Amino acid sequence: MATNPTQTGIDDDVPPPLQSNGPWPAIMRPGDTFVDDDSRAWVPMEGYSGSAIKVLYADRASNTAAFLYQLGPNQNFPMHEHRCRAFAYTLDGDWNYGDVHLKPGGLAVEQVGSTHFPETGDTGFTVFAVLIGEPGQDVLLRSQDPATNEVSELGIEYFIELMGAS
Repeated sequence: MATNPTQTGIDDDVPPPLQSNGPWPAIMRPGDTFVDDDSRAWVPMEGYSGSAIKVLYADRASNTAAFLYQLGPNQNFPMHEHRCRAFAYTLDGDWNYGDVHLKPGGLAVEQVGSTHFPETGDTGFTVFAVLIGEPGQDVLLRSQDPATNEVSELGIEYFIELMGAS
């Protein structure tokens, strides 16, 4: 079940904090979203054997995307630049950013302007990633083709499109 998968606006009328003088009520707010993983499709990543992305959430208003990403065994993803903050939590497998080795339970917190390329060993990996851009920001990630040095840019619309894939 998914609700509000591509919000175009979130209620800015934030209520005051709840008081401690009584039990708190359950409150559902505009923009609260609940996703069943099975409702989203894995989309193969062209050119990367055994690699796929499953976008669980993408929101225009907050410029935020949350997704699962699998990179197959013995693969390199191209050099890429973060134009947003990113969090990548390793669910299974292991991978490297140069001398940094991540295994299940490892978290990468990546700042705007960081550049790197993940490399997997014999196991590949699955990570849960969250990209958090500034509202209205056009580009979240930029990647560079290693053969041609051509640059590709990805914004929130890319993730919204993948989220709707079946």
